[in-house]
Amino acid sequence: MKRKDDKSFVTKVHARILKIISTLSESQLEQLLHILEKLEQPEPTDKHEPEFPDQREYPRKNASVYTIYETKMGDFRDFTKNVSVGGVLMEPETTLPLHEDIFMTFFHSNFIFPVRTNGKVVRVDQDGAGVQFSQIVPTMSSV
Repeated sequence: MKRKDDKSFVTKVHARILKIISTLSESQLEQLLHILEKLEQPEPTDKHEPEFPDQREYPRKNASVYTIYETKMGDFRDFTKNVSVGGVLMEPETTLPLHEDIFMTFFHSNFIFPVRTNGKVVRVDQDGAGVQFSQIVPTMSSV
């Protein structure tokens, strides 16, 4: 077999592919397109490794905590995916705008009182919305 970087080899491969494609049915073309689109996407090296090094100041802990939060868009109720001293990753039903100010109240059976804080949406992607805390706000019951 000839080398893959040989121009005549590549030309022959292209010609053969085009010949095969010209004989495919519409459904076969759709299947081929689906396969080619998968090939076009880079494969992750390890699904458990983040794409970028973790630059968080505080470690996160997986935690599903019931949360009521307010933004300019309105009031919402959702659960957290993970939390840390510096922020939280939410799984919002509604897409939150990046840099949106947010006021949050966390409710959990381990809390004596609800925890209130405000922050800013600093990340929005397929995993959810990352919120960086600005400060913890004392509740009326804890004063």
